[in-house]
Amino acid sequence: MPMGNVSNTNWIEADTIVWLNTSYLGDLILSTLAFNAFKARFPDKKQYLITSHVGKASLESHGSLDKVIVFDKRSRGFLKTAKLVKSQLGGCSPNNTILIQAHRSFRSSFLAKFLGFSTITYQESSLSFLADIRLPRSSVLHESLRIGLLLEPLGIGREALAKERMSLANSDASSHLKDTLKNQKEMIAIAPGSVWGTKRWPAESYGELLKRILSDTDYSVVLLGSPNEKDVCQTVLSVANDSTRVLNLAGHTSLSDLLYIYPKLKLLVANDSSPIHFASAFDIPTIAIFGATVSGMGFGPLAKRSKVVELSQADVPCRPCSDHGPKECPLGHFDCMVKINPARVFEELKKTL
Repeated sequence: MPMGNVSNTNWIEADTIVWLNTSYLGDLILSTLAFNAFKARFPDKKQYLITSHVGKASLESHGSLDKVIVFDKRSRGFLKTAKLVKSQLGGCSPNNTILIQAHRSFRSSFLAKFLGFSTITYQESSLSFLADIRLPRSSVLHESLRIGLLLEPLGIGREALAKERMSLANSDASSHLKDTLKNQKEMIAIAPGSVWGTKRWPAESYGELLKRILSDTDYSVVLLGSPNEKDVCQTVLSVANDSTRVLNLAGHTSLSDLLYIYPKLKLLVANDSSPIHFASAFDIPTIAIFGATVSGMGFGPLAKRSKVVELSQADVPCRPCSDHGPKECPLGHFDCMVKINPARVFEELKKTL
């Protein structure tokens, strides 16, 4: 049951909902299921999002959002930045606006309180007692549904959420990228990076997988990654020792470019990281490789015909070792990733294709 002292706001009758989520890009993409569920239930109501610069770049054109506002949490002046956000919400009245705090940090809780709207958040959020309604964050559901359940006080239940899916708006790309992709055959993407070290299947293993794709299929391959992942992608290429049908775009794509590339893919191979959520938003079949984390935590791919490749906890009893996966294996062996055979991943890839 919801906890907290509900204000005078009529939760169902409120005409504007404001989401507060400045989390990682993958978590923001997962939130789009909830955005779509709210818009389907209340097509005439306003739906705003307070997020990061990256979130704005990826979601500003989302069809279910009426406005995207940046809260620069890296700014040194919290009060100045919070006032800027509040000024951009100037048309929102506390009497008919609900704020949903999906990000559980101290900073988000402070910002929610500063904005002065009736607030829904998780029981597990930092300073959750500041909110009007606090809901438990169910561990057994996919994260996209866990976020969606914050809409329950507005009359949107699990059955309605189950009918929705994540989505992103297709985007345009630079003319240079269009020309580069124009002559590519059907494409498989490999995204070998992750912010978290123990979420990365070794680059050498990705290289062996790439070698098999090039020798045993006719597909072209595009390597995707941030500027910090250029070296990882270069290692993948070096191990494969074949670049005849490979396009290495690591460090050379904007978010707009990615929104152009993903809908053109036949399949994605990636770690437990934001690329699998990009692919799910466009329903691109995905081979997701999990190591330090487990898919049961609720962050696996949702696209049709997707597959998670991971070792059993019986084979590697120490996994999962954290929610995010630490930078390095705490026990020094990294068995959860090292022991995943490229041949096994390639067999799953062939079955999916």
